[in-house]
Amino acid sequence: MLLKKIYLIELLRFISSFSVIIYHYEIFFFRFNNFNLLKISHENIDRLPFGKILDFIYEHGDYGIHIFWTISGFVISYVYFDRIKKYNWKIFFINRFSRLYPLHFITLIAVIIIQFADLDFSKELDLFKYNDSYHFFLNLFFISAWGLEQNVSFNLPIWSVSLEIIVYIVFFITVSKFNNVGLKELFLFYFFLAVISKLGFMESDQHNDLISCIRLFVTGMMVFMLFKYNKKYIFLSLSVLFLIFAFINNFKIFFFCPGLLMLILSIENFLVIKNKKFLNLCSVIGNLTYSSYLIHLPISLILISYFRDDTKIFLSEYFFISYIITIIIISLISYHFIEKKLKKYVRINFLKN
Repeated sequence: MLLKKIYLIELLRFISSFSVIIYHYEIFFFRFNNFNLLKISHENIDRLPFGKILDFIYEHGDYGIHIFWTISGFVISYVYFDRIKKYNWKIFFINRFSRLYPLHFITLIAVIIIQFADLDFSKELDLFKYNDSYHFFLNLFFISAWGLEQNVSFNLPIWSVSLEIIVYIVFFITVSKFNNVGLKELFLFYFFLAVISKLGFMESDQHNDLISCIRLFVTGMMVFMLFKYNKKYIFLSLSVLFLIFAFINNFKIFFFCPGLLMLILSIENFLVIKNKKFLNLCSVIGNLTYSSYLIHLPISLILISYFRDDTKIFLSEYFFISYIITIIIISLISYHFIEKKLKKYVRINFLKN
């Protein structure tokens, strides 16, 4: 049975992706750009392009990663939870591999080419600091954030996807092997993880770690369970409650992410959107999410290299707009001519009987 597409989820994925890209703008072009003597802090963040409008995203755009993890828990459950018995491990992981790995490999090679094309440039840039043969091996096998690394390396944003690979393995084993996984079991597991993190084990202050990834993924799964009950008013009330808790707790991600996701789902539930142009737009920009997330560092590296003697240009709003438009255009090309074709090729050739 063909699943109904949830268009506002696609919109949320796009917004989350570009929140991270904007958050990384200051990090890539200023903080870790050794050629740029101007450093941005909380006090002068308004100097960044559209700083007075985007100041919250420049400082907290990494929330987009946490929203991603929550959405992943919901979407993977939406697609596979009730159908997991029909899939063996090969089908499940080839489906995931074909979606994630081809572009990861291409952008990994792209970063290496950029690094070795200008060795004088790469030796001076902190963004290349851990790009060695050992970390290449970790990136090649998608295990660059499994605790074996010294730090993030090569195409830096891939670390969050690397953590999700572990979660996919846990998801498949748990859901396929146990018949009684429901809301209660997920809540107990979430509570167990929360206790572990509260005790200070395996969780960082920024929540950029495996335990946080699993907690948010499980949160997304629980949102799916509640969504299945189709109790619209209860679902909406819970979303508002979560967002209130987030607001009074300094936008704590474990309240904010599920609350935002549930609010988006509630809007789609109550508002039957029939505008085809809007729905098509949501679908198109949702498809750009993964490509934009992976290609924005290689594009940034090329620009840092080219403008190394004119770093003031990174403060220009015209440059910023051009940068975002470039990412969107290349993401469109990437999705239609690389991702879709390679995904189809992998599935046809590796899912043969």
